[in-house]
Amino acid sequence: MLSVLVALVLACGTIGTRAEDVINIDAATDLIDPAAEGTVEPEVQTDRVGTVEVPNVDNGDIVDDAEAPPEDIKGDNIVVTEDTEPEEKLPTDRGLGEENDALLTAGGEAAVEEETVQRFRPVYELSEEERPEVPADVPEKVAKLLVTSKDHYDADVVGGAQSIPLESNDARYDYITGSPYKVYTMTDKPEWYRTEGIAHGRMSTFDVPYWVIDKNGERKATTGSITINALLADSVKCIFSDIFLLEEQFPINYLKGFIYRKVGGAGLVNSPILSAHSFGVAIDINNGDYDNDLYLGKGNDLRDKSNPYCISDDVVDVFKAYGWNWGGEFDICSDTMHFQYFGLEFLQYDSDEPFPVLEPGKDADAKIVENLRSRLKKLGYLKKASGKKYDDTLVTAVKQFQRENDLVPDGIVDYETWVPIINQTHDMSYVF
Repeated sequence: MLSVLVALVLACGTIGTRAEDVINIDAATDLIDPAAEGTVEPEVQTDRVGTVEVPNVDNGDIVDDAEAPPEDIKGDNIVVTEDTEPEEKLPTDRGLGEENDALLTAGGEAAVEEETVQRFRPVYELSEEERPEVPADVPEKVAKLLVTSKDHYDADVVGGAQSIPLESNDARYDYITGSPYKVYTMTDKPEWYRTEGIAHGRMSTFDVPYWVIDKNGERKATTGSITINALLADSVKCIFSDIFLLEEQFPINYLKGFIYRKVGGAGLVNSPILSAHSFGVAIDINNGDYDNDLYLGKGNDLRDKSNPYCISDDVVDVFKAYGWNWGGEFDICSDTMHFQYFGLEFLQYDSDEPFPVLEPGKDADAKIVENLRSRLKKLGYLKKASGKKYDDTLVTAVKQFQRENDLVPDGIVDYETWVPIINQTHDMSYVF
């Protein structure tokens, strides 16, 4: 059953997409000329200091428009310290800057043509002299949380961050759940996380430092709370200390750790898989379309890095330095705002052909057809998105798309055709 769900992840209907993406089943489908009406560009919001709408859970189901608990950051819960001004330029020994930017390899290390450049060094690799100093004018309530800085270095916290098991996913699961890796579900939960109340008893809530952008576009230093598994508290404290000390002054307007719920999203709408957030081992930062435009993992990076809230390579490197995994590297999709201590194995392709293939004249799953119609409508190849069959009208639209994307115009929607369709429509609809 799981393999079937996984195979459908990127091709099935969406959850939480924008209103214009919703399929109208009763409407008629007609072809239109994309050149005449233009294609739809992905929406990117550049001012995200206000409240962010995110899915939440009610009795294990994903629901919309729910308020986040007060202990975690959600836009309007951010308190800005007004009497602080950001440094013009922070120390550069925590990151190498854009001039040394490089693509990440599968192992998470940055590489340039003939030499490897380490973009980020965690504090435990630095000498006392190399540790970064607290930027000027940062208020004391923020500065004291910078446990990896020269001024407020905390050897106990850093030691705790180093002590968590990283040697295997079995070791990670055993550390958190008491047993080796397995895919837990809402009806098959480990004893320590059998209910939300029991799971919450294993959590720790504490403040972390971060930057926000005020209404004038200036960076301000402040703090906010996060709830995470107590066993990972030291690791998280070091991570956010190091992120704060990055030269870019990465801003945060949404931060969420522990949420007791199942995994949801396209193709996983009926999935019973227990989310990593339920174990307090996952963190979401700055949710939004600009942060989830990386599809099919490695090699298809569509993030809008000009947006300050987009998860940057340096932020990814900080998490990786402490052994955390990035949701941007899930095989079945990508969730770039998501980081987790657990491995990424529970969401993987089961074959070399991850998407169902649609062929002219052959029966096809109605949900997959509807999803394809919705995407082609969004791209301007169809006027309407109704219809549950892979009929001649849809085949013609597919062929037109294939011709304009240098593909063989055979009307067969296989992996090579799904990739540009999904990448160009930017439908992020997963809740991990």
